[in-house]
Amino acid sequence: MNLTCLKSGIWQVELRIPSDVRVVLGRTRFAQSTGTRDKRKASNRALPMLTEWQQLIATARQSPELIQRKMDRPKRLSDASQGLFDNRDTRPWLDELKHSQANLYVAVEWCDGVSLPTHMTDFIEAHYTRHRTQLEAKRYILEATLFVHTLEGLNRVNAQRWVSTEEGKPIDERRAVKTMQKAVGFLSEYFEWLRYRGFVSQNLQNPFKNLHFSKQLARPRQYLPLSSDEVRLLRQAAQNANDVLMVTYIDIGRFTGMRLSEIGELSTESIFIEDGVNCFRVRPDAKTEASSNRLIPIAPALASCVDLKSLDLRGTANAVGKRFGRLKRQLLNDGSTRQKCFHSIRKFVVTELERGGIPEGIAADLVGHEKPNITYNVYSGGSSIEQLSRAVKVLERRQQHI
Repeated sequence: MNLTCLKSGIWQVELRIPSDVRVVLGRTRFAQSTGTRDKRKASNRALPMLTEWQQLIATARQSPELIQRKMDRPKRLSDASQGLFDNRDTRPWLDELKHSQANLYVAVEWCDGVSLPTHMTDFIEAHYTRHRTQLEAKRYILEATLFVHTLEGLNRVNAQRWVSTEEGKPIDERRAVKTMQKAVGFLSEYFEWLRYRGFVSQNLQNPFKNLHFSKQLARPRQYLPLSSDEVRLLRQAAQNANDVLMVTYIDIGRFTGMRLSEIGELSTESIFIEDGVNCFRVRPDAKTEASSNRLIPIAPALASCVDLKSLDLRGTANAVGKRFGRLKRQLLNDGSTRQKCFHSIRKFVVTELERGGIPEGIAADLVGHEKPNITYNVYSGGSSIEQLSRAVKVLERRQQHI
């Protein structure tokens, strides 16, 4: 049993469910709020919860379905050890699943053969170096596992079923075609690696190649820019909640126009001196070629808000993005919250640059957009540090009240 203090100060009690009964209970852990900020009271309130959960676990162990599966398991293990798939899956990745992924556990815990994510960790470590990319690859492989349970189940029918399921979602929850193509790309690379390493037959065709993407999939949502008052409101709320990480993200975002994912890759190693100016270097492998390897001057106002000497934001973007989403839903009640997210800070920056009289080409170089003019886009060496610094000073001047 664990007692965890939530961000609100309320204590929550948790109990990890033994692996042998998770398939019956349909979850990997129990969790419930104690409704108190007093740890001693929380401990007392946790005892009856713990007793109830232990009784549920004991009852689940007597489930006829579980007993029968335990009797069948040795035979299935023996069968699975024959032929190509003799490297039996020990499923260590199952222990890392969250409560919300219990359906994934149920899908593969008792399947025959080697589950799809068995070699996932080795593949990701061999292929990707950026933490964010590693997390994306893992997320999409686990998602596909709900439809392609095992290596033996790698076929085009199951792969297409995964992609086509997106069409059945409510229209505002469907992902864009580009997002699904990106997800399928990860799975395609994973399959090629499995085939190269001999984990699947060399004669097996890649089931993730040339899948059909329906026109019914949603187009990318058009996000609205935040106003300066909304940026100030969100920043102040994060500051009042002592969410230092959120304040850091908002400050960097409003003075640089960086994407959430780009901020989530920053560290002290990202800071360079160019022409006597401290700059952030945005690492490659971002969304577009224009955004790769660009330099962004660090505003003096930003340097006074953020501790650059110990900066290390790597691997924090997803958590901050979710917290930002919850915060804006609490604070912004104008009916446009679904069209505003952290990316709206980036749009706010572009708006401020335009209203501050910064030429479009310089603004594009600063935030990492493709340039509208084909001559500049193809042949230009880009804006100078001096030009970019002037743009950053405009952002400082226009945000003095935030």
